[in-house]
Amino acid sequence: MNASRVKRTATGAVLDVATLAAFGAAVLVSTTVLAQGGPVDLSPPKRLEAYPQKALPPTSLRPQENPQILEPVFPVAEPIVAPVIGADDVLMEAMPENANPIIDEVLTETLEAVNPDVAGVLNTDTGALGVDMWQGTDRKVLEALLMKIPVSSPSPVMRDLMRRLLLTGAKVPAGGQPGSLIALRAGLLLSMGDFTGVSALLKVVPGYAENPDLLRIEVDTRLLTGDVARACQVTNAYIENQSSTYWQKAFIFCQALEGKGEQAQLGLALLQELGVEDEVFYSLVDAITSPGEVPVIESLPNPTPLHLALARVAKATLPMDVISSNLPSVLRSIAISPNAPAELRIEAAERSEIAGSLPVDALRQLYASIEFPQENLDDPLNMIEQFSPPMSRALLYRATLAQKSPTAQAESLAQALHLARIGGGYASAARAFLPQIMRIEPTLELVWFAPEAIRAFLIADRHDAVRGWFELLKGLSETDPKIAANLESIMPLARLSEFDEARGWTMARLPWWWDAVKTKDGARDIAATLASVFQALGEFIPDSMWVDLIAGPSHQSHMAPHPSLWFLLDSASERGRLGETILVSLVIMGEGGPAKASPVVLQRVLKALVKVDLTSEAQAMALEAVVAVGL
Repeated sequence: MNASRVKRTATGAVLDVATLAAFGAAVLVSTTVLAQGGPVDLSPPKRLEAYPQKALPPTSLRPQENPQILEPVFPVAEPIVAPVIGADDVLMEAMPENANPIIDEVLTETLEAVNPDVAGVLNTDTGALGVDMWQGTDRKVLEALLMKIPVSSPSPVMRDLMRRLLLTGAKVPAGGQPGSLIALRAGLLLSMGDFTGVSALLKVVPGYAENPDLLRIEVDTRLLTGDVARACQVTNAYIENQSSTYWQKAFIFCQALEGKGEQAQLGLALLQELGVEDEVFYSLVDAITSPGEVPVIESLPNPTPLHLALARVAKATLPMDVISSNLPSVLRSIAISPNAPAELRIEAAERSEIAGSLPVDALRQLYASIEFPQENLDDPLNMIEQFSPPMSRALLYRATLAQKSPTAQAESLAQALHLARIGGGYASAARAFLPQIMRIEPTLELVWFAPEAIRAFLIADRHDAVRGWFELLKGLSETDPKIAANLESIMPLARLSEFDEARGWTMARLPWWWDAVKTKDGARDIAATLASVFQALGEFIPDSMWVDLIAGPSHQSHMAPHPSLWFLLDSASERGRLGETILVSLVIMGEGGPAKASPVVLQRVLKALVKVDLTSEAQAMALEAVVAVGL
């Protein structure tokens, strides 16, 4: 390592910085020609095909063996082409069959006049928001708010709205540089970890190969999904026209990967002489070009896709602070990395599943791969305090797989869901532990578990599994006041979930519900959230309910959104500006989503969504909020 570092300094010492700057890009390209003994094929690579989401294969590998589990769930696709196509072709590819056509005017425009920003891939059956969703929205408003989208939100409904907003083909406001909005949209999808969306969008963008931002997004997507061969194909094809530090680093990585050590070392020397500081990058390239001792990464709090790909190739263990990143795309990459410690992978997998970038089956697989001593599995409830929260959930998951007694299983599941509620990941835990919950039959001995099972099934939208537990509670509630109170306590949740047995539950029952829960810790906060979302959805909340809530203390503390956002939300929703209403709502909700929003914020946002005919989305958001607050 040290020898190569000295070599780079000596190589660059005879050149001044200005000479290096002019010489750098030419060297990075010419080294490939010299190594190959012929010209470089610079024909555009083909673009990514959509990656199918599917469960990962089972594994029996153990963490101490550095398990090769959770490899990218996306199969390697054929490299993609950015063909020169006409306006009609753009529209036919941009919108699947039965889609609403993008603006009629585009059909008659020439290729040169086609604005790539109008591209989209959704149709009416897959959630398109309409070609006029930005009608009446100012370009500056659109650009400013897009850059504030909370890509790491744990809210499934917010993520769905984001994805639909970014993938819908629509007429865009006048102004700005053509191609800037499509690059921003693709970049946000990448940050979300929606690689399928990135792939689909890049496939339909006219003039794709002429947009360096889109090319960079493709390379980053390839690196994060483990497709380094295609990432290097794109890099090698376009490096001649790209001179930024990003592309120089990517080219050096590809040279190192292809066994061109001397050329890669020359490139490192040039970067160092130009003042580029990235010690992790330098050491990892050194490790690939001069195999020997595996490099140690002391700290990497803000990893890039290139860092993660380099570390994986060099077999360098990722440091614990790599989890500082909150980007779902990066968290997913850490979760599937065989060079990360097991505990780090579990935490990354949990957070990326919550953010929607990792399938729940992948999280289950990782939980199941962790080995624990038998005594821990035999008595998990007394052992979990010895482990970190992620490892304790893995222990409980393993225990629920191994336990034969329904009572023991129910106790472990109840504890796992309780810990998840405290940690703010209840919905994710309900999804992860769903197969085990499904295996427990509703019996008189397990009636205490009924409210938890019903709650988990409602959140997971498994109404078919709710019925048995619901009937158990309903039958016993006629003679047992405590069970009757338990049943009443979950009725608002069942109503918001549109469970058919709860259709008759109306606001007239709210006083009975309040009597059933008022002694519970945080009951007033739960009630305030519940009443606010029901009122936003058009239900009548009596004044007496609000007065009663004033009487007690509240444990909630919330930051208020900037006043400008309120004014934008009111203006957009009143005038029916669909895209803008969604966009402002997402920004107001922020990274915390409905789970962290105050009742006032929730009510304003839900009302705005209802005004633009997004009632089902508002109802789903309300459900998330009341579950998170403790209902």
